[in-house]
Amino acid sequence: MSHYSFIKIKIKNPNKQLLIQSIKEIAEELNGEIVSEIKDYYGHRRTDFLIAIKSDVYHRGVGVQLTEDGEVKLVGDFYGYRDKIKDLQMLIIQHYTKNALISSLCSLGYQTSVQKVKKKIYVKAIGW
Repeated sequence: MSHYSFIKIKIKNPNKQLLIQSIKEIAEELNGEIVSEIKDYYGHRRTDFLIAIKSDVYHRGVGVQLTEDGEVKLVGDFYGYRDKIKDLQMLIIQHYTKNALISSLCSLGYQTSVQKVKKKIYVKAIGW
């Protein structure tokens, strides 16, 4: 039976703009796109999310919700790619952490550079 599921991400009270920026970066990295609706296996549509991504792997789409209590959740019909959702969770955490770190460092006057090696993202801060 196909249905929508919700999966928490270990990010609490995120900056909304940094979260959106992170999802857009992931969409580009996965050769996917940002979409305004997701579907379940039967084609039922859903639009109650902050932003959503669709790609070859996540072909029905995955929405990202920001709840009133500051939790970040993925919403979607994960049938057929449940094992790939953990990869998406990790990408979101990595990109959000990178963007939050860069934002904080820049506000302190540092210049930053980013390098991705295999599945890891490195941020270098060049200071005063």
